[in-house]
Amino acid sequence: MHEGHRERMRERLYEHGGSLTDHELLEIFLYEPIARRNTNPIAHRLLESFCDLNGVFSASPRLLEAVAGVGPQTAEYIWLMGECMRRMRGREREEVSLYNYGMVESFVRARFEGCKAEKLELYLLDANNVLLCTKTITEVSKDRVTLDGKALGAVIAEVAPANVIVAHNHPSGSCEPSEEDDRCIRELSYICSVHGARLCDSVIVGKELYSYYHTGRIYAVREDG
Repeated sequence: MHEGHRERMRERLYEHGGSLTDHELLEIFLYEPIARRNTNPIAHRLLESFCDLNGVFSASPRLLEAVAGVGPQTAEYIWLMGECMRRMRGREREEVSLYNYGMVESFVRARFEGCKAEKLELYLLDANNVLLCTKTITEVSKDRVTLDGKALGAVIAEVAPANVIVAHNHPSGSCEPSEEDDRCIRELSYICSVHGARLCDSVIVGKELYSYYHTGRIYAVREDG
């Protein structure tokens, strides 16, 4: 019964999170440290003890443990989240801008420095080319891009970037693009366009860097040509 209830609550969280009450949010939050008990009454007791969510996440572990149903592990989990939130308050997010090739080159070199295994990264950017998030894929075939179109489409749809840059490495050391690279970049361009985003560049990391944008190759292989 609890498992079915938890799944329903998670569905509500994902689809209508803003409509959940404080005790419902706290109930779901407690699923992680409390695996096999009904967390609804514990959430109510926490709010009754500390007045509101701010009070719950500001309480010390010792005080949290005084609430029935809250053990040391749960108290630590709640306190740790509260500490993370306290550190975030008043801090501006450090923005990473990738609005010219020099910035892209420096960023990609730093991301791939010392990387001996094959990997592919997507950099999802807003309309001002500020980085929203990265998506790293480590299971790639030697010296070529491989894409899981469905999975990447889901990521792009969720983040809703305006622009996308892709980077991957060639372990052989050669940064020259292959026909397979072109095919996959064309596929990625199509996936981006379906979700209202634009593929701006593809960077290959070898002994040197190769940029589809910097060389003009992006216009030949991009879906919108």
